[in-house]
Amino acid sequence: MKAFLQKIDEYTEKHRLITVFLAIFLFFQPFRPYAGIRSAAFVTVLVLFSIRLIRGSAKIPFTNKAVQALILLAAVCLVSSLLGPYAIESLNAIRKNLLYQIVVFAVIVTEYRNFDEIKPLLFSIFAGFTALSTIIIFKNSPSVLLHWLDRANKENIFLGGYSTHATFFIPLLTAYIFAFRRSPGKKAGLVAMLLLWVGLSFLNNHRTQILAFGLAMFLIAALSRRYKALIAGAVLCLALIAALYGLKPESFTRYKTLLNPYTYVTDNDEALNGRLAIWRGTIDMIKVKPVLGYGYGWKKIASVAVDKGFLEKWNKNGATYKYFSATSHGTTNPHNLVLQILFEIGIIGLCAFLLFWVVVIAKAVKAPLKEQNDEGRFLKYATAGVLLSYAVINITNGVWQEAMGVLIMAFAAFTVVLAKRQTETS
Repeated sequence: MKAFLQKIDEYTEKHRLITVFLAIFLFFQPFRPYAGIRSAAFVTVLVLFSIRLIRGSAKIPFTNKAVQALILLAAVCLVSSLLGPYAIESLNAIRKNLLYQIVVFAVIVTEYRNFDEIKPLLFSIFAGFTALSTIIIFKNSPSVLLHWLDRANKENIFLGGYSTHATFFIPLLTAYIFAFRRSPGKKAGLVAMLLLWVGLSFLNNHRTQILAFGLAMFLIAALSRRYKALIAGAVLCLALIAALYGLKPESFTRYKTLLNPYTYVTDNDEALNGRLAIWRGTIDMIKVKPVLGYGYGWKKIASVAVDKGFLEKWNKNGATYKYFSATSHGTTNPHNLVLQILFEIGIIGLCAFLLFWVVVIAKAVKAPLKEQNDEGRFLKYATAGVLLSYAVINITNGVWQEAMGVLIMAFAAFTVVLAKRQTETS
């Protein structure tokens, strides 16, 4: 058996099989279909990595504070789930989500040492979203794309969640373009890819998502002192708005409520008001189990509303009751990351989550960054841009699981590796 494991380990290292299968796993993250391919790639990575750990060829850096913080977060999720009223469902959610994130983070911080080693993973991430964008263009007519949000198009397996994923991909690619010096031809290709993503995201027409990646791009351009790029970006944004308005003026009726102060204080089902009603209902549930929550996973929230008698307490004519009574298991969510974490794993869990990200950000901030160092600039721009976008999108959403959870955890691991490299080479 030892000889067999040794051969697998040597073959894995020689042909960089972990990188190959981890790249495949990351490539397919933004796709709703192809779960079988993702699962097969993940299992392969897990098996190969486990063999390397067993043989001692790879050693997880348990002294790293980010690793320790993630272990703490995982422990809180596990305890919350075991003690919660939906233990089986919560443990299943850990298997389907948190396990993937932990393995991806552990593999990257253990197996990778510098940007050149990370680069195949980074470009597999870019390639995956570009492939999805290309499929969307070729499989859908212009009329479908102009009515992207219509209910008739929600079942399209390639259209769902596009601009939400874009809030991660667009800042990451923007940081890469501004940080690394490339030939005009290569840079033009990357810029074209970025413009494709931005254009499709505008067609997807989600307000918070556009705001999130727009602010991130502005911040990255400002940090890099690319003032011409800022002006060009503003002009492009206005051109996209004008083009979309010309093709479909009614698209902008969704934005009128944002300028109306009444939007933010009334109790109806429109614009932010719907979010406020959802948040009030979620807060009511959190108050009952504030310390450790109801267990990892958000899909149970509709069941909690019914099983714990919240629907009976709420005003039958109010927006909170209407939302939670009209939705079902797996379709209801708190629409805010902080509230979602509090609902799932309580105050202790939120503290553990914040601690993890404070440690990751601290590593990036403390890393000595030389202005002439492409990798250092990428670390600086990407950390600022991606995390700003992530913070904004999670004001009205809760994306720390599923595909976005895997991607943001991979990014956290990239940050840890690059920050360590910057410190070693300073």
